[in-house]
Amino acid sequence: MIARLALAAAAGFLAASPALAQSVAANVDDCLKQAFELAQSAEEKNLPDAKLDKLEALLTQMEGHCDSNKFQEAAGVATQIKTEIGN
Repeated sequence: MIARLALAAAAGFLAASPALAQSVAANVDDCLKQAFELAQSAEEKNLPDAKLDKLEALLTQMEGHCDSNKFQEAAGVATQIKTEIGN
């Protein structure tokens, strides 16, 4: 589930930086990179299915904001994702 989202986000860029971004993205690629990094972080955790379902919905929402150039909104969703993951 999360892996599917991670692969979709990866299509938008070639490589992700190792640290999770803490700021508002400057462009679509950076925004999608942040979503991809969050998806990777979630995959590394052993989270229950209910939490994974919620994270999938949040990642989809974040990617939609990224695609619409709504970077401030995407940053807000990223904060929610980090809270759910426990980062």
